[in-house]
Amino acid sequence: MLMFLFFFVLWLLFNGRCTVDVIGFGLVFSAAVTLFAVKICGWSEARSRRILRLAGQLAVYFGSLFVEIIRANLSVMRVILSPGCREVQPRIFCFDSHLHRGFAQTIQANSITITPGTYTVGIDGSVLTVHALNADFADGTPDSRLNRQLIELEKKSGSLSGHRAEEGKT
Repeated sequence: MLMFLFFFVLWLLFNGRCTVDVIGFGLVFSAAVTLFAVKICGWSEARSRRILRLAGQLAVYFGSLFVEIIRANLSVMRVILSPGCREVQPRIFCFDSHLHRGFAQTIQANSITITPGTYTVGIDGSVLTVHALNADFADGTPDSRLNRQLIELEKKSGSLSGHRAEEGKT
């Protein structure tokens, strides 16, 4: 029901009008998309509730990520604008993220990739391989605030498929 209401409200907001035909099409469209998500994609009401419960933590994480992206932009600008680009020392490194679920690993890999100066090259279990534009960009990645936030998020949420994260697994 939450998903249906979400799609219906989204339909009304994007449409910008509130007429009988818009409401009718919105109800049919919302029902069809919800049915597809439940029957084909395996979505459940419990999963919707878990996402709502984690919304605050996810907002804090993405706020922190935004700050890190701004900092990384300034660092990359400093490297690019330095005379002769002597500061460029590309490096590939691996680190254990201590994340064991696909949802958290995907968020972390994508967060690293969208942060200027770094790119996730691969994932093997909980170990990420990352390319950094400069050796300084690699420092502290495993111990970063973002990584700690994702570990905490994974512990509290399990995965979005309903399984709890395994404690103590490395």
